Parts: sequence; C-alpha cells; structure tokens
Amino acid sequence: MKNLIIIFVFAICFWQVSVSQSKIRSYGSNNAAALLDSAEYCKSKDAVRAYNFVEKALEVILQTNDKISEVRAYSTLGDINLNSGQYDLSTENYLKAIQLSNSIQKKDLSYHSRKNIGLAYQKNGDYDKALYYLNSFLADKSNKLSLDDMVFAKIHMAEIYELKGENLLAEQTYKEALEIEKNRNNTDGIILIQDKLADLNIKKDDAAGAIRYYEESERIAKEASDQKLFMNSIRKKGDAYRLQDKVNDELKARQQALEINESLGDKDAQSEDLLKIGNIYVDQNQEGRAIPVLEKSVDLSDQTRNIAQKKEALYSLSKAYEKLDPNKALETYKEYLKVNDSLNTNREKELLSRIDMATSLNRKQQRIDLLEKNKELNDKTIEILTQERELKDQAIKMQRITIVALVIILLVLTVSSVLILRSVRQKRFANQLLALKSLRSQMNPHFIFNALNSVNNYIAKNDKLSANRYLSDFAFLMRSVMENSKYDFIALTDEVKIIELYLKLEHERFKEKFDYMFSIDEDVNTESFMIPPMLIQPYIENAVWHGLRYKEEKGILQVELKQVDNCLEITIIDDGIGRIKSQEIKTKNQRQINSTGLKNIENRLKIINKVHHLGIKVEVSDLIPETHSGTCVKIIVPENEKNT
Repeated sequence: MKNLIIIFVFAICFWQVSVSQSKIRSYGSNNAAALLDSAEYCKSKDAVRAYNFVEKALEVILQTNDKISEVRAYSTLGDINLNSGQYDLSTENYLKAIQLSNSIQKKDLSYHSRKNIGLAYQKNGDYDKALYYLNSFLADKSNKLSLDDMVFAKIHMAEIYELKGENLLAEQTYKEALEIEKNRNNTDGIILIQDKLADLNIKKDDAAGAIRYYEESERIAKEASDQKLFMNSIRKKGDAYRLQDKVNDELKARQQALEINESLGDKDAQSEDLLKIGNIYVDQNQEGRAIPVLEKSVDLSDQTRNIAQKKEALYSLSKAYEKLDPNKALETYKEYLKVNDSLNTNREKELLSRIDMATSLNRKQQRIDLLEKNKELNDKTIEILTQERELKDQAIKMQRITIVALVIILLVLTVSSVLILRSVRQKRFANQLLALKSLRSQMNPHFIFNALNSVNNYIAKNDKLSANRYLSDFAFLMRSVMENSKYDFIALTDEVKIIELYLKLEHERFKEKFDYMFSIDEDVNTESFMIPPMLIQPYIENAVWHGLRYKEEKGILQVELKQVDNCLEITIIDDGIGRIKSQEIKTKNQRQINSTGLKNIENRLKIINKVHHLGIKVEVSDLIPETHSGTCVKIIVPENEKNT
C-alpha cells in the first residue's frame, strides 16, 4: 500500500512537470516568432537591431529545441548579412537553414534560403557555386516556383554568365527570362531584361543591336504610358549613340529625356541630363552653349543635395570656362575641389560607419556561434546522461516490471473512478436538463389570468370582435410558447414573433399606461442567430407589471436588439416607477410571487450557461440613478455553436 502511494505521488509530479514544460515550449515558440517578425521588419533598415532580435530569438529557440523557428532564424540572418554586404556570413547562414530543414524533412521551410544563396555567392564572386545553387533551385521539382522566382533565378544566372565572359549563355538565359515576362505581359520585366540584353550587346561592341533593344523598350513603355520607363530607354539609347559617335542623335535623345524629366518634376534626373548635354557641347567646342546648361545642372544638383553630381557638373563647367573666362574657370575649379573634398569626407564617414557595422555584426555572429556551441555541448552532455540512464535502467529492470504492474493497478482504479464520476455527472446533467425543461415550460400565471380577464372585459362590453381578436392572438401566443418549450434553442426570428405578439397583447390591455418601441438593428441576422426560448419575455413582463403599471402618467417601453462584436445585446428600458418604489407598494403576496418569478429566471439562466457552456449575462440598473426611477435591463447573449 505504501509503495502504491509513492507511485501515485510520482505519477502526479511527472504529469505536472510535463504540463509545465509544455507551457514553456508554447510560450517560448510564440516569443521567438514575435522576435523573428521584428527582425524581418527591420532587417533592411537597421541590421544591428535586426541581429539583436535574432540573437534573442535563438536563445529561446535553442533552449526549446524549436527546429522550425531555427530554420527561419538562420534564413533571416542570411538576409541581414546579404543586405549588409557580408556575403560570406550570408552563405554560411543560408546553408545552415538549408541543412537543418533537410534534417527535419521539411525542405519547404528553406525555400527562401535556397533561392537567395545563389545571389549571395554571386555577390561574393564565387560564380560556380552561385550557378550550382541557382540551377538546383530551378531544377528542384519539390519547389512550387512562382514566375517571379523563375525570372529572378534566370536573370542572376545570366548575369553570372556575363561576368564569366560566357556571353552566348548569358544571352540565351536572358531570352528565356524575357519569354516568361512576355507571356505574362509584364512591362517592367520586359524592359529590364531588354536593357540587360542591350548592355550585353554594347559589351560585344554591337551598339546597333543595343539600340534596337532600347527602341523596343521605348515602344513598350510608350504603349504602357509609363513616362519613367520611356525616359530610361531614351537615356540608354543616348549612351549607345555616344559609343557610335553619333553626336546629333545622342544630343536629341538627351534633350528628349530632359523634357520628360522636366514634365515629371524630377530635378535630380534633370541635373544628370543637363550634365550630359553640357559635356556634348564641351566635346564639340561649343562652350557658349555648354556654360548655361552646366550652370543649371550645378544649381539643380545643389537643390537636390546630390554632391557627386554637383562635383561632375562643376568639373565640366570649369573646362567650359577655360577658353572663354580663365578666371571664372579657376574659381569654378576651386569650388569643384571643395565639393570633391566634402564628397571624400562623406565617403570616409560612410566607410567607417560600414566598418563599425560590420564589426558589430561580426561580434553578434560570434555570440550566436557561441550559443550554437553551447547547445552542441548540452546535447553531448544529455547523450552521456542518457547512456548512464540506460545502464541504470538495465540494473533495475525487475523493479520497473513491479512498478509497471502497480501503475496498471493504479490506472484501473483511476479509470474506475473516472467512469463513476462520469456517471454521476451524466445523472447531474440529466437532472439539469429536466429542471431546465420544467423552467422553460412555465409561463407567468399573472399574464394568463389577466389576459383572460381582458377577454372577459371585452365580452362584458359586448365587444365580441375585440374579444375574438384578443383571444385569437392570445391562443397563438400560447401555442408558440408551448411549441418552443420543446427546444433548447430557437431562431431569433421565432423569439421576436413571441415578443411582438406579447407586447401587442399587453399594450392592448394597458393602452392608457404605456406606449412601446421595438427595434432590431439591421446587423442582427435573426434567421441564423439561435437563442434560448422565452429568454426576453419575463423581463418585458416585469417592466410592464412592476414599473409602468403603477405610473400615473403614460410611460414608454423600449426593446432594442443589436449586434455588439460577436454578441447579441438585448436592451429593455422602461421609465416606470423603478424597482425600489415598486417593492414599497407591493403586497406581501405580490413580493413573494415576483421574487419567485425572478428567481426562476435566474435559475434558468444558470442552468443554460452551465449545460450549454454559454456566458449569457443580465445587467439590471436604474434608468435614472439619482431618483431610482425607471429600469434598464441588458441581456448579452454570445454567439455559440448553434449559430455556426
């Protein structure tokens, strides 16, 4: 018996530890996901901050052994390194993501890494590996490649062939990508690839071939009414004319590009076009025409704070002044030297900033590597402990058999206890259902008695038509109540019919006491929303009988149904005498009857909430708290499985 108790305590402790670990894993996974989301958000804006997020995420991931999040973490690190120009680290982290996803047989998790690792190797100058990974990405049948990713891979492969001097392969691959873009009519993609083909032709000293591509891009951009693309094609065509020494054609193209940029209001682009036009005039010894053009270029680059372009424009302007005004040429050249010094200073600062960032990122990568090594050390320690445990397990094999036997006995006892408890709960549940059926089948006897008195009153007045109509409505109400009492839930439409009929009958009897308004918000779907029957009527009856009936002047009863979030909110407002005054003027018998009626309603709601796992709430308050007059009842019915 003593051993049985020990085993029972051990089983409970083991269960609690398992639940705690499960909670830690769940919280850790959610926390890691949030940190990785933050890293994704700022990876292209703030690399150091993004690294911090990934580092914190990996601390959680390695502790909880969350392999899926670990793949994502390495993929995100690869992106941060790629954006920061750390291509060695980028390929290293992408490889970790790929290898880990393969080891857990979830290759789809490393889709992004397998796509970008080729680009990282290309940036790092390792063209053979770049081609290998880009080819593998395209050839992998398990990938469900989008057209964007197919074009991405082919363009980068073509660029690598071009860098390796394999121009025929580069041209062929560019054309394959171009065919995809043409098939899906992607204007931007078509022009981008045609421009690359044109650049390739320029490398092959085929300026005429390049111009044909630029003119085709120009035509497509014009058809698409894309002024920016149209202008870029014209500019590139101007570069090709320059290689052919076609000065007039180049000048015409530059001026056309300038006009478009003026219409677009792009001052930076205008400055660049003016600089190139000015250089043409300088080359043609037309300094008089070059000077105003170059001065405008300097002015615009100054406005846009483009120091590099201002430097180039000042240099060209000083050359233009050499023949016409040597003093002005010297003055302009001095200004050029100042701008050049400023530009060099900015470049030095930028270089130092990049070095600092690279140093910081390297330190963070070292910390991440240390985390991984600690994880490996922990794994080895766990492996040694596991081996020791196996040896101990073999030594106490017989004890385990005994423990297993006792656990089985304990399980049998536990199962028996559970079955007994279940039986008790089922009986209790059946009793609750019976009580609920009994409560919902009740109708306030006051209403039935007084309704029959109203019929009697009409008969006494010899108003047979009114008596017949009232009795017919009353009979229909009784039949509806009886029919609905068979169900746990009815459509809100049916409940609304009962409320409308009940309000009509009560108003018929107490026309001099109150008027009523019944409204349903248009957002409420009365056909599909399910509600316990006779939920609303008792509160309306209470408002009429204990609030409005005793009021000297005519009162107002408002019943409103509206949708609030995922709940139905029922508001019943009367401007009657209020709850306190109503209690004061009631007889002892009336107070007892009212107390019983309200208690029945309360008990019914408790049973409904318990049996059907609902959270129906009722809030009762004074309409005017200062005078304790009027009553406001709010019934909040949440959506439940009956409505879905």
